[in-house]
Amino acid sequence: MADDSPPPREGPLKLRAVDTEDLAVLAAFLQDSIANVSEMAYLPEQRVFALAVCRFRWERLLTATPEAVFERVSCAVTISGVDTPKYRGFSLKDRGRTMPLLTMTFDEAIITLTFGGDGAVRLPVAGLDVRIEDFGECWPTTTKPQHGNTSL
Repeated sequence: MADDSPPPREGPLKLRAVDTEDLAVLAAFLQDSIANVSEMAYLPEQRVFALAVCRFRWERLLTATPEAVFERVSCAVTISGVDTPKYRGFSLKDRGRTMPLLTMTFDEAIITLTFGGDGAVRLPVAGLDVRIEDFGECWPTTTKPQHGNTSL
């Protein structure tokens, strides 16, 4: 007897990066997340930069059938040990502005979040400690981010 039940849903992501290899994995999961300026915060007392994004669930494409619906989920990004952030290409006063998160890199004690539209946040850090955690329910989306000639 064939089992026509849908495949089990993957659980929420909860990951931590403490080295550059870990960060590359987190950056891949966060690629094409939608970030809103109003969802960014620097907490100087705790030395934490926090950001909530709408993450495209790239991991769903590994098990998806051709008729599958793409999904997004809310995801919290927290970066610890941060000194004063520097913002480029946007102002924190542009609270309604949304930008796609393209990548996250670490070089010489600086974590850089690079956004579409020439936006970036440079975060001087004491060390690499980045956490991401999905929260809330996933929701369907009919569009998949495009990157030229990709097979996914």
